[in-house]
Amino acid sequence: MNDIEQTTANAKTLMRQFAKRTGLDPENDQTSQRYLWTDAFALLNFLALKKSDGSNVNQDSALKIIHEVHHHLGKFASNDPRTGWISELPEEKAKNHPTVKGLRIGKQLPERKPEEAYNQQLEWQRDGQYFHYHTRWITALLKAGELLEKEEFAKWAAELSLAGSYFIIHKNNDISMHWKMSVDLSRPLVPAMGAHDPLEGLLCALQAREMSEFYNEEFDIYIEDLKLLCQYSNWQTEDALGIGGLLLNVIRATELQKKMDLPDAVKPESLLRVVEQSLKAFYRSYEPEKSAEYRLAFRECGLSLGLRCLKGNLEFLEKNGLKPDIDSEIWSIADEIEAFWLSPEHTQVSTFQDHLDINQVSLAASLLARKAPHIYSRTH
Repeated sequence: MNDIEQTTANAKTLMRQFAKRTGLDPENDQTSQRYLWTDAFALLNFLALKKSDGSNVNQDSALKIIHEVHHHLGKFASNDPRTGWISELPEEKAKNHPTVKGLRIGKQLPERKPEEAYNQQLEWQRDGQYFHYHTRWITALLKAGELLEKEEFAKWAAELSLAGSYFIIHKNNDISMHWKMSVDLSRPLVPAMGAHDPLEGLLCALQAREMSEFYNEEFDIYIEDLKLLCQYSNWQTEDALGIGGLLLNVIRATELQKKMDLPDAVKPESLLRVVEQSLKAFYRSYEPEKSAEYRLAFRECGLSLGLRCLKGNLEFLEKNGLKPDIDSEIWSIADEIEAFWLSPEHTQVSTFQDHLDINQVSLAASLLARKAPHIYSRTH
């Protein structure tokens, strides 16, 4: 078995375990456990596996996870006094528009009530809607629609994108954004903006509009708001997961730039320069021998996924005038991260087991991106 075959086999094992634990395995009657961030990458993983071996099993898993996400996270939770679809549309119409008013995170605790005091630590455990999780699911839906030839998936992605307009606030001639809203999108739960939310929101909105041919005045206004927010944003970061997202966005922006003129702040050339600076800053404090107890696998695998995708798209980037300036030592980080988290001794620590689903799914994504980088970074 060569290296790529072994890598794919490792990813298959990780995804098989995830499917059994979360109620996706047809031979397991376990209750479905859905979490939007994890499921977005899981969907892409099943699509990558389907592309790799043509298996109907992986296609069925991809279709099932879409159905389960929409029918669980598109509805109020079982511990919520409200029932039915978040959109409050009649049942049949809601099924045809499952994302029209967003999707829940999937946290176990109910959202904070209006009269409850804000508790920063507890807020991470409470339900609601995350803007950044929306963008992950939009990207996954668009890719699923393309590969599985399902036009309605692009429509659902566009409707979910437009739900992001609820996160934007206009006040006193100023514009701002919240990264967490209540389940019904009526009030902010965290009155702050995610560092890369406007960037990801804009790229997703432009891709969803282009692929779904969903045009209306409200969507145009939303896109203009995102452009304005991007104008005053700084994308540089030393966070592994944040850099991984930027790496993917360089590729997505390059693809979009071929079809439309992007704002200066999100042009691929600008994003690439920020990525190069961020990677150098990250590498200065990178500790590959650091104990697993003090590391978060899903954050590191987000970086290795981004590096895999950028490397796998170098020819595409160069054809479009981009040539990344990244040292060989930085490229090798992806190998080091994957090898570290494939070691059984490192996956037994509490920091891995406490986030088992997202850790395994993120690792599988990084592994699969060696062979199929386009699944995670391009719409075509």
